[in-house]
Amino acid sequence: MSDITKLPISGKQLIEASAGTGKTHTITNLCLRLLLGRDLPSQRPLAIHEILILTFTRAATAELKQRIVTRIREAREAFRSAAAGEPSSDDYLRELVESSPDPVKDLKLLATAGQMMDEAGIFTIHGF
Repeated sequence: MSDITKLPISGKQLIEASAGTGKTHTITNLCLRLLLGRDLPSQRPLAIHEILILTFTRAATAELKQRIVTRIREAREAFRSAAAGEPSSDDYLRELVESSPDPVKDLKLLATAGQMMDEAGIFTIHGF
């Protein structure tokens, strides 16, 4: 997906592609959109435990979980930096910050998600 911001976010979505094509990157950015309530019909942010992510191997679930933790941390830093007048060099994060109706609330949502990652629904298909 060349533009993650345009990928439909409501309903069920399947991301299927060959190795090394950016699936994990896409999933981590979609998680940020869900955690912030962006483009959801209800406009209600989802808690990390309300998001289900399935993959094939235990190694993939471990990597995905770590990459989501990292991406949440990067997003939090982007919001903090923007508040200090320093926009992020990451285009996706800069867009999330600039389109935020309430950056303070979004920063709190991301902090909560980071603290609750142990409850994240990231499973192998057979583990689910």
